[in-house]
Amino acid sequence: MPPQPPQRDALTVDDALGEPGPRAVGTEAARRNADFPWDSFDSEWYLEHNYRRLRDDDRQIIRLVREFFARSFAGRCWHGIDVGTGTNLYPALAMLPMCQRITLREYAATNLGWITREVADYSSNWDEFWAVLAEVPPYRRISDPRTVLRQVATVERGSIFELPRSTWDIGTMFFVAESITHTRDEFDQAARCFVRSLKPGAPFAAAFMRDSQGYPVGTHLFPAVAIAEADVRECLLPVADDVEIHHITSRTPLRDGYSGMMLVTGRASGP
Repeated sequence: MPPQPPQRDALTVDDALGEPGPRAVGTEAARRNADFPWDSFDSEWYLEHNYRRLRDDDRQIIRLVREFFARSFAGRCWHGIDVGTGTNLYPALAMLPMCQRITLREYAATNLGWITREVADYSSNWDEFWAVLAEVPPYRRISDPRTVLRQVATVERGSIFELPRSTWDIGTMFFVAESITHTRDEFDQAARCFVRSLKPGAPFAAAFMRDSQGYPVGTHLFPAVAIAEADVRECLLPVADDVEIHHITSRTPLRDGYSGMMLVTGRASGP
C-alpha cells in the first residue's frame, strides 16, 4: 500500500457511484459476494494504489507479523496458505522461512494472472518489503527470497468459502473477509473459513480495514463491511485462541472511507 501523489485519491467512493453502467455495481442491489464482478478486478490499478511502494502502515504490520511468526518458528517444514492474495506478496514472504510449501489462493482471474507472473520472478518493489522482514532472523538467513518463493509457492484458484478444514500449518489473510461483501454474515463466514482451514494450534496473521465503506478499483466499486475490534473478536471467538489485535495508524491514509487498520494474530483452536 504505497504512499501516493496527491491525485491518487481523486477517485473516491462517491465518484465510483457517479456514473451508470459497470460502475453501478456498488449500489444497494449488490450486497453479497457473488453480486460483484471479481474477474474484472483491475490488478495493476490496485497494485499502483496500494503496494508499489512500502507505506508506513504496511511497515508496522510487517514488523508485527515477522515477530509473531519468528516466535512460532519450527524450521522450514510447514505448509502455509495465503488466502485472497490479490496483488500483495508480503504475507507470503512473511511465511517464507517457516514453510517448505506455500499455497497462494485467489479467486479473481485477473489477480491469478498477476500472482503467477510475480511468483516466477517478483518485481523490485517487493525488495523494500523483504528488507523489513530481513531485519531479524530467521528471515535474514534467506539470501535469495525470489528463488525460494518460486520454489515453494503454488498458485491456485479457489473461494475462501470452500477452503478445506484443518489442512495448513500456518496462514495469512490480509484485507479479505471484510472486503468481499456488504453483509456481516458473509464476513463472519469468510474469516472463520480461513481459520478453520488451519490445523489446531497453527499460527495465523490476518489484517482488516476498520470501518470501511467500500473501495474503488479502476472503474468498479467493490464492497466492504464496516467492522471494529469487537466485531473481529466476536467473529474469531469460536475458532481461534490467543487472539491479539493491534491497531495500525498512518500519517497518510490510503484512501477515503475507512478509519484505520487492524492486525490480528492468533492460533487456530481446531474444528
